[in-house]
Amino acid sequence: MVEFDHATQPWVDRDSFAQEAAARQAAGRLADTGRARLEAWRREGFVALRGAVAPDLVARLLADYERAWHQRPPLRVLVEGRGEQAFPEVAPRDTLSHHHYRVMDFHEISEAGRQIVFHDAITSTLAEIFDAPPVAMQSLLFEYGSEQRIHQDFPYVQARIPSHLIGCWVALEDVDEGNGPLFYLPGSHRLPLFDWGAGNLVYDGGDDQRVTAFEAHLERICAEAGLVRTVLTARQGDVLLWHAALAHGGSPVRDPARSRKSFVIHYSTREAYPRDRRWPDREPRVEAVGGGLRYCEPQMPRPGLLRRAWSKLGRRFT
Repeated sequence: MVEFDHATQPWVDRDSFAQEAAARQAAGRLADTGRARLEAWRREGFVALRGAVAPDLVARLLADYERAWHQRPPLRVLVEGRGEQAFPEVAPRDTLSHHHYRVMDFHEISEAGRQIVFHDAITSTLAEIFDAPPVAMQSLLFEYGSEQRIHQDFPYVQARIPSHLIGCWVALEDVDEGNGPLFYLPGSHRLPLFDWGAGNLVYDGGDDQRVTAFEAHLERICAEAGLVRTVLTARQGDVLLWHAALAHGGSPVRDPARSRKSFVIHYSTREAYPRDRRWPDREPRVEAVGGGLRYCEPQMPRPGLLRRAWSKLGRRFT
């Protein structure tokens, strides 16, 4: 059986959690509310922060998103069936054959996106779990429900220490059963992990049949454990943080005319994610933002130059 390395897991996941939490409480480093939140995280594998992101901040992000479809800044868009494409090369939205696309790393050009990624309500909770400042690995801006099959994140969003990964989902509009809500299985993060071959925890991008076997594994162990799917209905501004191993996915979209705009971010730690996935051969420039860390393109003269230019000048990039 494969499993996370217990010695390198975040402290909240270790068997010593109760003793360590008590010591932190006694030293005044952990409040009662914080301990209750962490105990729920250990038990359920997620934390919900209802109404955490203010409406005006969401509105600014959505305005930036609409402008981006007209100005096509130099980002990447992940389109199902086509892979990653340069934003300027993506077909107009109304000509895409399906709704399964997402803009990658939108916080690099949107100031509102950056503020959400490093929102204090989010980064303070992540720092409590990681016991270290969180590093923003990537962001994904979805316009419609993903309808993704059941999965865990760590085999695909890879950190050097697979257990040092937390997903974050931010509702940019209200979500109900009609527009494809997120589903998850509370407690599934504590179930046996899938062996991708030779004891590997992560997917190497090779054999698609292993992906099918992985999904079947998750369905089987969750059923055997008696876990029940929970559908996340949400209001704009709600946030869900989930464990690297929480089984989750996207429910079917019952009303294809409705969007389900959401902002997904993945976080790790400097120890587990020392270099940016986009520049793995170079030391990143590190920008401290609020309670978190952002990796900047190593050759950029100043952090945030592209974001400031796009936001302030409204310049058209080609």
